[in-house]
Amino acid sequence: MPRRSHFPFPGLPLRTLLGALLAALLIVPLSGGVAQADPAPADPAAPATSVADAGDPVAQELAEQALEKVQELIEPAATATTPPTAPESADLTMALRDLAVTREDLPPGLQDDAARLLARPSVSARPPGGGIECTPGSGLPCYTAPEAAPVCGGGICVHYVTSSADVATPAYVNAVLSVMNNVAGRYAAAGYRAPVGDGATGGGTNLFDVYLADLGSRGLYGYCTTDQRVSGHVTAAAYCVLDNNYAEYGAVPGPLANLQVTAAHEYFHAVQFAYDVNEETWLLEATATWAEDEIYNDINDNRQYLKGGPLGQPAQSMDYQRGLAPYGAWIFFKYLSERFPTVNGPGGMPVIVHDIWELAAGAPNARQAISAALAARGTDLRTQFGRFAAANRQPALNYVEGAAYMRARLWRGVKLTNSRRSFSDRTSLNHLASRTIRFKSKVSGKARVRIHVDVPKRKKGGYVMVTIKKKGKAPVAKMVKINRKGNKTKAFAFGKKVKWVEVTLANAGKKDAKASVSARVVR
Repeated sequence: MPRRSHFPFPGLPLRTLLGALLAALLIVPLSGGVAQADPAPADPAAPATSVADAGDPVAQELAEQALEKVQELIEPAATATTPPTAPESADLTMALRDLAVTREDLPPGLQDDAARLLARPSVSARPPGGGIECTPGSGLPCYTAPEAAPVCGGGICVHYVTSSADVATPAYVNAVLSVMNNVAGRYAAAGYRAPVGDGATGGGTNLFDVYLADLGSRGLYGYCTTDQRVSGHVTAAAYCVLDNNYAEYGAVPGPLANLQVTAAHEYFHAVQFAYDVNEETWLLEATATWAEDEIYNDINDNRQYLKGGPLGQPAQSMDYQRGLAPYGAWIFFKYLSERFPTVNGPGGMPVIVHDIWELAAGAPNARQAISAALAARGTDLRTQFGRFAAANRQPALNYVEGAAYMRARLWRGVKLTNSRRSFSDRTSLNHLASRTIRFKSKVSGKARVRIHVDVPKRKKGGYVMVTIKKKGKAPVAKMVKINRKGNKTKAFAFGKKVKWVEVTLANAGKKDAKASVSARVVR
């Protein structure tokens, strides 16, 4: 299994965590941590103020961890001997982002190492304001042959070489430009911001730069990053690197499909950087994975990640940062976009995710942005997350393509009979997570099951759904109106006409909690 990111403080971007730690140490917080209504691009010519200059050990340690993570992902041992896996490429994009926003906190010598890792593959492309170019053999692509004249059109330039291991054919270069123009055009038509321009100091023009290189031998699909100096919650220019032929990736879904979904995913990160380069990782990855399916709906590459998100791991917090979790969380945005399907003009993409990103600009707070977008639609996160959790138990009935999705796992399955008429248990209930228990009816005659639930208070995000499956009929889901304390006792149909009753306990709050459920068969 490919290695994943193991950032030691899941759930928080580096700068957000750093601000909290510094505050705890009574050190002046980073200026970049203040929310901005309309953040401006970082000044590429002026290095960001670094708390490391004042000798702060916490900032330096986090920056060194970010550098080590990138080095870990690209070291020779990580080179694929089997077809590459997309999550590792996605890890690299986020690892490079973390390095970009913390590089100023590194000691001077390590800052040079970071600059080389963030540099573009072309040795003639210097970062804004000057700086260090890429170095062949450093682990990431760096052209060893002269770069051919880039092929440009539609606001995008594709850079390539005609010899060495990174060679790309003219036909493939044109195919990449066509795919990138399709992707960029769809996002623009859907109202998303264009990536921030690099001021003609990166790839030679102010157009968006895509570099082709031999990523397959490195076990990568593609990545996007910034070579600008950035600090705090700001916008940043970006460039992307894609494979030079996708020949090492196997026959399914094929070279063109791999190019398409990788371009859609990675370019969406460049779009996200135009809102906030330091937004929460799970929102960045989940919406980029969602976007690739919106652009190339027939490829369905993102289904491989469902096992790591709310379908495969419903008891895991949806904003969990490690492994497949951030990518598997795309299903939440699919749920929202199918419940609120209004699309934005010729882009043909649901407006709700666009609105979430407009609201996410500034200091990272994914929950706040999602909640605000839902409030504008007359609902809230508690309600939608609770319904989402119950819907995931019957995906074929609740998603357009749900018959192909896995079903969310049960917490418990309990058989109630004439002799075993009651059950009770307690459990943990993480934030942005759920647990479902199924009571299977093996009770003869007419009966009801009286269920008592105890979940977080309504104001704290507690929500309960009960789904009843009668014989010969489709399951019917009902919301259980808990009281202000999160408690409720209610009886439901049971007995020989009922196959099962499922109780879904959901916690859309900010904190992990405890929950309990009990059931008793009554006549």
